Amino acid sequence: MTFIKSKIAIIGCGRIFSKHLKAINKSTEYFNLVGVFDKNKLKNKKAAFASNTKIFNSLEELISKTNPDIISILVESGNHLKVCKEIIRKYKIKNFIIEKPLDVSSQKIIKFQKFIKGKNINIFTVKQNRFNKSIVKTKEIIEKNLIGPIFMISASCKWKRDQSYYNKDFWRGKRKLDGGVLMNQAIHHIDLLIYLAGDVKKVTGFGSTKLVKIESENIAVASLKFKNGSLGSIEATTASRPDDYEGSITIMGSKGIIKIGGFASNKIIYFNNQTKTKLDLNKHSENISNVYGEGHIKFYKYVGLFFKKKITKNIFDIKSAIKSVKVVEKIVSSFKSEKTEII
Repeated sequence: MTFIKSKIAIIGCGRIFSKHLKAINKSTEYFNLVGVFDKNKLKNKKAAFASNTKIFNSLEELISKTNPDIISILVESGNHLKVCKEIIRKYKIKNFIIEKPLDVSSQKIIKFQKFIKGKNINIFTVKQNRFNKSIVKTKEIIEKNLIGPIFMISASCKWKRDQSYYNKDFWRGKRKLDGGVLMNQAIHHIDLLIYLAGDVKKVTGFGSTKLVKIESENIAVASLKFKNGSLGSIEATTASRPDDYEGSITIMGSKGIIKIGGFASNKIIYFNNQTKTKLDLNKHSENISNVYGEGHIKFYKYVGLFFKKKITKNIFDIKSAIKSVKVVEKIVSSFKSEKTEII
């Protein structure tokens, strides 16, 4: 049986657009890019040129003339589900790739779940770091019980986003559209904490804004208690100067320790356990040019394999995506209440 490639379109052509374009261009056995669109005319024109597609002057024109099977939504975080809902209402499209976070509000996500119930809609939230070689190997090490039950896990996201970054787009730094450093940047690391250590039960956090003028915080620290009893912490900032510094995770188990480092949790930099298991650190590490890494390529391949029916379970669905959003919301709520928040 011949596999028919899915027609895919992109909506939103900002900073992350090039990563998605590259991933689609590397996945031509699964996808055929039929068009792109951004409300900003200059971005729209540049993106059409970069993707070698026709310039569409509206979202309606893009969809009506290309009839895509899948739409990648890369607009501002707080409008992800708004745009998705509008498309579902007007058209018969049922498959969406949505950049992280799925949305900045768990209540909006829950309402969206109710809206799509029974409509056979597929949502894939971008969590590209799960495909890092370092994370894949770490997940395997945990599942093989090579470090024993986890009792402590910590994550550190220290990146640079100066005032010029926030000034480039109207939504950046806004509470309802950006959500702050935890929701917009460290959401990847919070997702990995949950992915590797399990669901979170309680959080306590503190947040602040330094070196830039924005609505939301760009510095945050939090303590986490997981449902399995393990403890965790996260420190996140976009106030790193003069450059991006790290995106690391340290996991401590009863039998061993593993630390993942690099800009985007892309390298295993330390591993040791009681049985002295040998591990080639270089084999399970990647060199990357920026904090986004190269996981988008593997993410799109995953989606392609899903539609090719080689993968039957979508691990990037709403049920998975809402977990990290809820954790962030409770941490931010703790900033104000100065109390432990239960998830």
